[in-house]
Amino acid sequence: MTIQAKDFRLNASKRKSIENVYENYLLSQNNKSRQTYDKAKAKFDEMYPKVWELITKVVRSYQPQEDVDTIKSMVAKYGENNGGRIHEDNCFYFTNPTDEKDSEGKTITKENELHVEMTLDASPSGVSGNQFAYAYYYDELKQNGLDPDFELRWGDEKRNPRYYETENKVREYLGFSRNNNDNELKHEFEWKQKTIPVIGSRYCHSRQFKVDDVTHSVFNEFVIAQEKLVQAHETMFRYVNEKVMKLRQGLRTYTKFSQAKQLFDKLGIPLNESSIDEQSSMALSVFSPDNLADMLTDKEEEFSSREEKIAYFKSLQNASIQ
Repeated sequence: MTIQAKDFRLNASKRKSIENVYENYLLSQNNKSRQTYDKAKAKFDEMYPKVWELITKVVRSYQPQEDVDTIKSMVAKYGENNGGRIHEDNCFYFTNPTDEKDSEGKTITKENELHVEMTLDASPSGVSGNQFAYAYYYDELKQNGLDPDFELRWGDEKRNPRYYETENKVREYLGFSRNNNDNELKHEFEWKQKTIPVIGSRYCHSRQFKVDDVTHSVFNEFVIAQEKLVQAHETMFRYVNEKVMKLRQGLRTYTKFSQAKQLFDKLGIPLNESSIDEQSSMALSVFSPDNLADMLTDKEEEFSSREEKIAYFKSLQNASIQ
């Protein structure tokens, strides 16, 4: 005998809970935006140690280790002001000069300066703030109940208190906030410990290392890899957010849980009363379960069957509980 689940009315918090179930489902799927993000992160992780090794070789070719050791001994004996300066660097400027003709036909030298930051607060072209950090630790932040999308979600609403509240929590978790005794356990601290001793002042722009075409190309590819990871995060957010906004509009017109259940059944997404906890919500517009299901379904099927979707999502739910 089949037991009919008890229907109940939806309120704002229950609609928000249903929205969260859908968003988590989207994030669990192996869609194109997720694949792009995973590939971008894997590419960066693959390049990072290799680029560090190459940077070390370049720096040591200009500043041999024995010179560094000599200055360290001089500093130990006479102090930094008299013995010289050694700085632990994790940002670098490289040049690859090329001769070009200007509009008048005169030969000019173009430096082709390239700034390479091996830090968590890296800001390659088109990247501001700590967007790279939010992109790199996207999954970890999510797993710890934090929102790595807050900048994308509320960046144009910076008077919104949710923006500052979330920013503080995320930055504190990553280690950008300095008011914690356990800061040495934070990610930002971990990244800062990876350095190369260089001779000179603390300002990395004060020194530039000339490199050949191939080396310059590798460093440029690494900077691009940083940019692509941030871009992949933004693309993934837009993909999920667009669908969640459509769902939010539709849920606004639903008064009963059974309507939402009907929609989720059509999408192949498990939904039960235990999924509905008390949270806040907002929504708009009118869609039938059939029409809304069509709008929320990708043109390209990600799974071969409805059963496969359900089994995959359930396995992820079980894994998160353990």
